[in-house]
Amino acid sequence: MTPPRPGGACIVDLPAGYEDDAPRHAGFGALLAAVLNDPRCGGAARRAATAGWLTRHQLDARTSSFAYWSAAPADLMTVLDELRNTRLPSGPAGEAVLDGLRARQIAAIEGRGATPLTLLGQLLERAARRTPDTDPRGTAGTLAAVSTADLNHAIETLLARARVHRGHPSIPARPGEPPEQPTARDRNRAGAGATGVPAHDSHWRGALEIATHPGCDARVALRLPIRPPGPDLLPLTVERLGNGPNGRLHHALRHRHHLAYGFTAAYWHEPGSSSIGATATVAPQHAAAALRVLDHTVRQLARGADPHETDLARRRCRAENLAALDGPFGAVDDLRRQDLGEQTIRQRLTAMAEITEIPGLTFLARPPAAAALGPFTQEQRRQLTDVYQEIQ
Repeated sequence: MTPPRPGGACIVDLPAGYEDDAPRHAGFGALLAAVLNDPRCGGAARRAATAGWLTRHQLDARTSSFAYWSAAPADLMTVLDELRNTRLPSGPAGEAVLDGLRARQIAAIEGRGATPLTLLGQLLERAARRTPDTDPRGTAGTLAAVSTADLNHAIETLLARARVHRGHPSIPARPGEPPEQPTARDRNRAGAGATGVPAHDSHWRGALEIATHPGCDARVALRLPIRPPGPDLLPLTVERLGNGPNGRLHHALRHRHHLAYGFTAAYWHEPGSSSIGATATVAPQHAAAALRVLDHTVRQLARGADPHETDLARRRCRAENLAALDGPFGAVDDLRRQDLGEQTIRQRLTAMAEITEIPGLTFLARPPAAAALGPFTQEQRRQLTDVYQEIQ
C-alpha cells in the first residue's frame, strides 16, 4: 500500500478571471493576484513566506486560483481568513508597492513573445481565431487606471465568494459550511462539446501567418478544426501523433522526410470549437516542406488506429495523467476537479483503459490555421504561401 504523501495542500478559487476584467481595467485580475501573492501586503502571502509554504497561482478565463502546501496541514485551516486580511498599505507606501507591481506586470507584457515558442503560439492563435490578440495582463494604460482602493475592495468582495478545495483531513471546512456541490455552469463546462455536431465557431478564421525572427532555425505550426471525438478520445488521438519517438510525427518528419528533430502535438477544446495540430522546428529552407508534411500527417488521423498504436497512445496518456498527480499539488488538483464536476485522474485512467479502438477524426471543411516563424528569405515566404494554398 502506498504510504500517505507528507504534508497537505488546499486551493482557494476566486470567482473572477481575466475575461471578467472591465475593458478599462484589463489586467485587473493579474494585478489583484500579484497583490494577494506579495508578502508586503500581509495575509496568506506573508504567512507563506515566513512558514515556508509552497505556493502556486493560476489565472484562467473565469477563475483566479491560489494553491498552498504546508508540511503541517493544520496550518492551512485559516488560509481563507488570512487571504481576507491582505491589503495594500495605505498612503504613499501602498502607492509605492502598487507602482512596483504595475512595473513588473508591464515588463512581463512587453516581454511577451520574446521566445520563439511563445511567439509561434501567438501567430498560430491569430491564424486560427478572429478574436482580438490581447494580453490578459492588460496594458500600461489599463493598469494605470487601477487604484489601491479598487484592489482592496475586490479583495473584500471576491474573497466573500471564494471556494476552498481541501486535500487533507486536517484542513477542515469553515464552521457551518455546507458541502460544496458543482454548479450548473461547472457541470455544463465539464461536459460541453463532448459529442455530437459542434456549434458553428464564428471565431474561426483559418489563415497563414508568417513572421521574421532571427536565428538558425525556423518553426512551423498547423491547426485543423475537427468534430470533437469525445473527452477521452481526444488526448489519445493526439498521442497518435506523439510527442516522443514512437509517434507519427517522429516517423514522418525525421525518418521518412529527414526534415526535423523537434516537434510537438496538441489539441484545443472548448464548447463549440475543437482543433488539433502540430509544430516542427526545421532549417528555414525546409519550412514549406515541413508544413506540407504536418498537414498530411495530421489529416491521416482520419483513419482509425491499429491495436499496437492504440496501446502506445494509452500508455503515453497514462504516464501523462499519473505525472499530473505527482508533486505537492497533484492530489488537491484532482479533488478540485471532483468538486467542480470535472473528470478526475482516476476516472480518466478508467475510461482510457476501457477504450479498445481509437476511431478516425472528422475534419471540418474549414481552412486550416498555419504559422511560420524564422529568418525567412522572400523566396521561402513565397514557398510557404504556395504550400498553404495547396493544403487549403
